[in-house]
Amino acid sequence: MNFFEQELAKIFGAGDVIERPEFSGSCCVGSLGQDLRIKAEFVTCGVSDQYEALRLTVLNRIGGEVDKITVKFRDTMGLKLVPNNPNFAEGIVPHIWIHKDKPEWYAYKPTAEDYTRVRKSVENYLKTFREQDRAKLVYVCAPLRGDVEANIEFARSKAAELFLQGYIPICPHLMFPPVADVNNPAQDKQARQMGLQLVGLCSQVNVYGPEWTDGMWAEIHRAEKMGVPVYTDQTTLGRSSRQKNINKNKDRDGGR
Repeated sequence: MNFFEQELAKIFGAGDVIERPEFSGSCCVGSLGQDLRIKAEFVTCGVSDQYEALRLTVLNRIGGEVDKITVKFRDTMGLKLVPNNPNFAEGIVPHIWIHKDKPEWYAYKPTAEDYTRVRKSVENYLKTFREQDRAKLVYVCAPLRGDVEANIEFARSKAAELFLQGYIPICPHLMFPPVADVNNPAQDKQARQMGLQLVGLCSQVNVYGPEWTDGMWAEIHRAEKMGVPVYTDQTTLGRSSRQKNINKNKDRDGGR
């Protein structure tokens, strides 16, 4: 490893901030999970050959650059006193300089605590993107009444499609029938209420099938009330009098 790679490894080498880090030149690249990647590199801030910050670039492997930020050592480490050096009576901003073609820390070498502060600052910044990149919970809204067995299999197939697309399917058809008797009014009501609670935990609701039952409409209205997007691929909606705010999406992937 060269000097820059060694310094980056002190910050990111453990793999707890940047997953599967790789070091090359003055850069560290790694994963944030799923489609997001991160590039961290030493950069100057106006003075040639004086590296006093890390630039973090979040990238989507398909869509390109997502965001960029410069983490300055002044902000993370602060001014540092240099004992027995009258040239820096008020302290110095930690930075790397190139001296005789050799990079090294100028006057002050960071401590383990300094590296930890930089690491924590980067971790706090990346936390938001990790949360955004988590697999979505998608509620499967489909009919159950009528041919119960066929409807459960239909819902199961739609849940399988979502799973293969990288979503986490929340499918009440697969959760409640094994434990709640649809022919028992009390149990059926309790299962419906639990399903409505699950709607609010999801990123979106996908509505399947050309006929939308009262139970499905209850789930749709709960989603609308809680601000959860609702999608369907149906060209005509189950009941025209209730079709406001429903998004027609052929791929039914929530505009992913």
